[in-house]
Amino acid sequence: MGKGGLKSSFLGKLLQRVERLEPDEIQRYLVRLAEQKGFLETIFNTLQEAIVVVDPEARIEYWNRAACRLLSIPEEGASKVPLSRYLRGVRWKDLLREKAVSRKLEVDYPERRTLRFYLLPAGGEAGETGGWGEVYVVIFHDVTAEESATRQNLEWERFEALRLLAAGVAHELGNPMNSLDIHLQLMRRELKKLPAKQTAGLTESVEVATREIERLDAIIRQFLQAVRPALPELVPGQAEDVVEEALQLVEPELRDRDILVERDWKGRSPEVLMDRDQIKQVLYNLIKNAMQAIRGAGLLRLGVKADDAWVEIEVTDNGKGIARDDLPHVLEPYFTTKQEGSGLGLMIVQRIVRDHGGELELESEEGRGTTVRVKLPRQQRRVHLLEN
Repeated sequence: MGKGGLKSSFLGKLLQRVERLEPDEIQRYLVRLAEQKGFLETIFNTLQEAIVVVDPEARIEYWNRAACRLLSIPEEGASKVPLSRYLRGVRWKDLLREKAVSRKLEVDYPERRTLRFYLLPAGGEAGETGGWGEVYVVIFHDVTAEESATRQNLEWERFEALRLLAAGVAHELGNPMNSLDIHLQLMRRELKKLPAKQTAGLTESVEVATREIERLDAIIRQFLQAVRPALPELVPGQAEDVVEEALQLVEPELRDRDILVERDWKGRSPEVLMDRDQIKQVLYNLIKNAMQAIRGAGLLRLGVKADDAWVEIEVTDNGKGIARDDLPHVLEPYFTTKQEGSGLGLMIVQRIVRDHGGELELESEEGRGTTVRVKLPRQQRRVHLLEN
């Protein structure tokens, strides 16, 4: 695997004595060298970490099998090729001057991964390379799973913080709002006793205040729903039925907005265990988001498909899409790009999907639209025997 070109100290000693050795002794030493080289290469290629040895110009001298897997370096033909050909966007020559470096990077090919790499001169700070010359070792460790776990832990901590605030928010805001609503009702009764000409402006102000209290009450209910989840009552059901029920709730608004609805499924998908009302709420929120993203007449596509592991419900619109900078934050609590949004809708959607053991995927391109996939685990998964 890779190119040799590295002189071992054992070989150096052998070369110093070669003139004094008999042919049989030279043959024994060569056999020993071959065995030693094969043993070390076997260990080198067994390592899960990708290891790449480069020269001072950041050209590849040696690499192991894990480097082929993680970095898409070919098994043959990469000798003396710049490392930047396979890992673009990194100033490798500049990093070599720093001698010892530890950084993280993201790669998209052959698959999306997060890698942590360590770069240091061969032989360490002492610089003893055993006759190899000036070379540097770059060790890549796949930390994709650790990064994902860290993100999930941070998300759970945020959720727990919101949960602790829920009771206090409900008490501190709910009680005063109930009091305000009662007093506004009393004011409305008293205003009805007075001449309409004298109370027109005041009546309008009372109505505005009442509507604002109702809006705040809805936000509080959404907040409590997000942080005080109800466990799903799972029963077998089919995704197409729930999609149709969610569509019925918004059908008049879809017609008024002149939005064309396209259903994309063939036959009936396998049953999955779900809380029908909760999944209907998920789809209602996603459809409403799609409608709000569509400017004027547009297209809303609802798809259902299944594989051996999941039943997938897909909601796609051709609306304004989500800006690239906003996309990583759309599932965070209170993040919203809408003027009247609470920033809790997608958080509730994600929580319900996860309570079902499912996954939520979101793709969007600004100016072209958004696709959200709700993946629910199959009630029964078929077993696949993989080929060797």
